[in-house]
Amino acid sequence: MSEKDLPIFRKDRISTGVRALDLMLEGGYKFPGTALLMAPTGSEKQCFAAHFVNAGLSEGDTVIYVTTDKTPKEVEKTAAGWDLHFKGPGQIFYIDCYTQGEVSGKANVSKVGGPGALNEISLYISEILRNNEGKRFRVIFHSFSTFALYNEQGSLFKFLQSVEGRVKSANGTILLLVEEGMHEERFLTTLRHGIDEEYNLRNKDKMKELVSSKLPIAVPLKVGPLGVEVE
Repeated sequence: MSEKDLPIFRKDRISTGVRALDLMLEGGYKFPGTALLMAPTGSEKQCFAAHFVNAGLSEGDTVIYVTTDKTPKEVEKTAAGWDLHFKGPGQIFYIDCYTQGEVSGKANVSKVGGPGALNEISLYISEILRNNEGKRFRVIFHSFSTFALYNEQGSLFKFLQSVEGRVKSANGTILLLVEEGMHEERFLTTLRHGIDEEYNLRNKDKMKELVSSKLPIAVPLKVGPLGVEVE
């Protein structure tokens, strides 16, 4: 019996890629669903995303990584620094909203005109979902905060609602990375209305702690050489 088949792991959960968190969450993030991870400026948000990606690829999932803050190559290089190498039977597709000029021409990278190109992004997501029908999906927005800088709020939330509907129907979970302190409360209230669960990474002395109504306690952790390490 594999770990994910243990009775403690619910079928409506999908691995975070961090074993200690999976145990506390009875299997991981909501599945299908949308999870929001809010954290201060730093590499911690991307580390959580990298664990989520790595777990998906090792389990044969299809990953869609929408990047606004780094090139796909930079995303992978940073993840490799935590010994997370994005390999496995699954596939990863990048929607690159960041790179300026020409891209390398890799088949798994689709370049769009920037974070304001919501229609292009939506079309690429639909195409990937359609071409990989029957697979389990993981979608990462790195970061959703950047989209708020380039798009009118009403259009952005219509876009998110549309993507959520398609991803959940296709058997997938979305992870939204959000920058703490960047948004007005009205924006966050609207965003929270549409998500399934929220996780907040906070500074605690020299450590960090992850807080969520889905967790039994505030979880002390740090980002070390092997990524997220729960204390």
